[in-house]
Amino acid sequence: MQERLPDRPMPAFRWVRSAASLDLSDGSFDGIAWRRTVAFLFDMMILLAIFVSLWIINIMFLGSLTALLTFLWPAFLFVVYDTALVGGQGSATIGMRLMGLRTVTHEWAEPGYLKAFVLSALFYLSIMFTSGLILLVALFNNRGRCVHDMVAGIFIVNNGISSTKAG
Repeated sequence: MQERLPDRPMPAFRWVRSAASLDLSDGSFDGIAWRRTVAFLFDMMILLAIFVSLWIINIMFLGSLTALLTFLWPAFLFVVYDTALVGGQGSATIGMRLMGLRTVTHEWAEPGYLKAFVLSALFYLSIMFTSGLILLVALFNNRGRCVHDMVAGIFIVNNGISSTKAG
């Protein structure tokens, strides 16, 4: 006697376009490379101001630990700044907001804190180990994506493009 497997319904097919298949002619990726660069410079100015103020507080209260904390603060501060802002409600750092950019996943959703942490950690590690040369990949990519964007599964898009255009 031959056994038969139970019937299983086929999963429903969803007609949702992902950001990966987005048409480049709608403007969602126009000028991404230079906008990301300027946004990064804005963010570095903000982080420098935060770092200097923390360094002054560190000298005033923890004078003996200054040398050790001077090297640990920036790495921790940069990753926390990017993770909190990209993973938060606006899906963009302050520099990205000033330049009209935001971060989205393949489904046009906000990336969340885990993806934001992975993105931030990969960004700073890749810069550290390649002296920033890995960022040149964005110049040869139609969507201005860097390697850390591809690995984390996110896209940087112009903020004026809404998720309704994706569907």
